[in-house]
Amino acid sequence: MRALIRKNDHLTALDAIAAIRVSTPDERALLLALKSSCHSYRGELSLAREVLCSVHDPHGVDARFEVAYAKTLVAWVKGDPAGMEAALLAVDVRSRPDLYARWLYARSWVCALRGEFCEQLDFLQRTARVIDETAGAKDLLLLARTIRAIVHLTREIYAKETFAFAVRMVEAFPWNDELEVERFLTFRGLAWAFALRGMHEKAFAYAYLARDVAPSRMWVTASYCDQAYLARMAVENQTADALLQHAVGLAKATDWSSRGEERVSLLNVAELAADRDPATARELLAIYDAIPTNVDAALAFAHDSRLAAMEDYARGTVLAAAGERAGAVELLTRAYETFCSIGYAWRAAASALRIHTVTEERAWLRYAADAVQDFQESSVAQQIRKRAASVDVDPRVSALTPAQRRVFGLMCEGLGDKEIAQRLGISPDTAKNHAARVRAAFGVRSRAAVIASSRGLAAAV
Repeated sequence: MRALIRKNDHLTALDAIAAIRVSTPDERALLLALKSSCHSYRGELSLAREVLCSVHDPHGVDARFEVAYAKTLVAWVKGDPAGMEAALLAVDVRSRPDLYARWLYARSWVCALRGEFCEQLDFLQRTARVIDETAGAKDLLLLARTIRAIVHLTREIYAKETFAFAVRMVEAFPWNDELEVERFLTFRGLAWAFALRGMHEKAFAYAYLARDVAPSRMWVTASYCDQAYLARMAVENQTADALLQHAVGLAKATDWSSRGEERVSLLNVAELAADRDPATARELLAIYDAIPTNVDAALAFAHDSRLAAMEDYARGTVLAAAGERAGAVELLTRAYETFCSIGYAWRAAASALRIHTVTEERAWLRYAADAVQDFQESSVAQQIRKRAASVDVDPRVSALTPAQRRVFGLMCEGLGDKEIAQRLGISPDTAKNHAARVRAAFGVRSRAAVIASSRGLAAAV
């Protein structure tokens, strides 16, 4: 039954439980606890609580722990970290490494529900060590899930020793096809973690590995978007554009009717496409908004603030690219505040940098620089440094109005007057006039001459 539950086959598990006859109170308690857990995973809280109400206090450690775990799941689905913690603290399983590993793992998600992700990392590392040091057969599924969670947090939080620990665990783990989802998500997360530390060769290697084992069409789309992102980070822009085009095509042709976290891939593709093609980015957001299902209540994304912040960042980026500045600043500011509150440093920095690009307010550039201090090798940090080095330094740039600076930046991307007008939401004649002012400021007659004479300045605008 536990195997069925862990494979998320909860209906079959419930049928199996109903067919079992028990002979002792502890067996009955354990069975009812498993039944309650199945209902919690299915989001059926009233049934889960009803089952637990019929459980009498068990005596054996296995049954006591399973009942505590079932109570933890009820509290998890309710979004009640205090309830989770109370249920776990009511049972002591330190003498049983197999149960203690599950206890530590559950405690880590109490921290996640509270937005305490550094504390979650600590509990996850303890979980991995307990499993790794267990004599005999190890709980490979729990270890794989633990490694995946650690990797994804080191993608967001700069923790040098923890990242090294995660890499060692990933490389030593006996991955197999039965763990295909965990393997894919771990490799994908590790690709990002390497890229954000400036280790692009390693990043691409794991991105390719992830793509090759992607368990669904939605995750294949995510993989191509990841590769486009990584190529953009490595300043391989032609490769990035080709990969993005492929990801956009997949995203439009894919059925996104899932209750999992795959939907975030649509936000990523939309965000990445925004600067090149705002109309396509809007179309992708419309597909996202039309997903007919909510995120599964058993997933962390259903409870914490990360998904809302990622939505705000993607929508704000698309609005900024379309020239809708007020709406963009509102959404990006909200994303920045959320990412700061949960310690997602580089995402907070990226949000602040976007706001600075829209508003040209120096304060936001400082906020971006402060947030990205730990991720100095990341492409976000490089963009911030370039921006800071160039803002108001070159007299030709400082002579431009804010509107002319935005046109200048798009000229340096190779856009023509009509494309610039579409991107900024202005008339072609206005774009043409701004472009003429830019050429005059640089003392040149052609767009190519502007680009040639302004190497190193385009990123500042």
